[in-house]
Amino acid sequence: MATVLIAGGSGLIGTRLSQLLQERGHEVRHFSRRPNPSSPYPTFVWNIEKNTYDTAAFEGVTHVIHLAGAGIADSRWTPKRKEIIIKSRTESTRLLQESILAHGQSVKAYLAGSAIGFYGDRGEEVLGEDAKPGNGFLSESVSVWEQAIATLTETTQLPTLTVRTGIVLSTRSGALPKMLLPLYFFVSTYFGNGQQWYSWIHLEDICRIFLRGIEDDSFRGMYNGVAPHPERSKTLAATLIKATGKLALLLPAPAFILRLILGEMSHTVLDSAKVSTEKLEATGFTFDFPHLESAVKDLINRKA
Repeated sequence: MATVLIAGGSGLIGTRLSQLLQERGHEVRHFSRRPNPSSPYPTFVWNIEKNTYDTAAFEGVTHVIHLAGAGIADSRWTPKRKEIIIKSRTESTRLLQESILAHGQSVKAYLAGSAIGFYGDRGEEVLGEDAKPGNGFLSESVSVWEQAIATLTETTQLPTLTVRTGIVLSTRSGALPKMLLPLYFFVSTYFGNGQQWYSWIHLEDICRIFLRGIEDDSFRGMYNGVAPHPERSKTLAATLIKATGKLALLLPAPAFILRLILGEMSHTVLDSAKVSTEKLEATGFTFDFPHLESAVKDLINRKA
């Protein structure tokens, strides 16, 4: 069994992944910015700004998972916010690099979250892991993030799994609750012309990708963490109506209004990324929720 230290363990993916790991007999620990006595997992404090951490966190650790980072869509992209988004990922990766070199003698693999924002706005292009980065802040921030991961891998010589995660669907937090909210007012909203591709994934499936990274030593490298059937924005909004069984009108949120309200952050909903799972599926990975409607129905029914 593995002993797993998760940075970002209290986030959406980290919370469910911690549960799955523990259910399968693995020991789970969390790195956190503050003590958490009520956590079901041993919690060790690290401070990225001060470059400090509790060295006891690494005792006997076999795998480190990095899922931490400031939310991309939490607030408007001011120059200061952009700096926070990038530094929260790169500086935390460098701190993990230093701590593994100093105290992680038992660590045998490093697992990292990344994001499909790497690809930018690519229209109808099918995007495999070998595609070049796009343009704009999302691509820039993820590229710098992945450079930090590559430096860690080179410096520590650890086998590494990096997962470019898409829109993670869960009713608990993230994008889905915001998408479902208009349905209470009898509308379902798509963005711009609704033709942009959204590459999404059910919470259980993204956690299963990371779980495999813990239990399968050969599962290393870069993979897209999305479902095999992306949907256009308009189709997604229509599917939410079907999945919930609610009566609702399908209405657009015009692109110019989104740009006016959100500024540069409007790229998070207006960009198109049709991301491929061919490489992941070639490893034998199968999705429990490959289709959007059944995924949403499951999440709503289980409140997951």
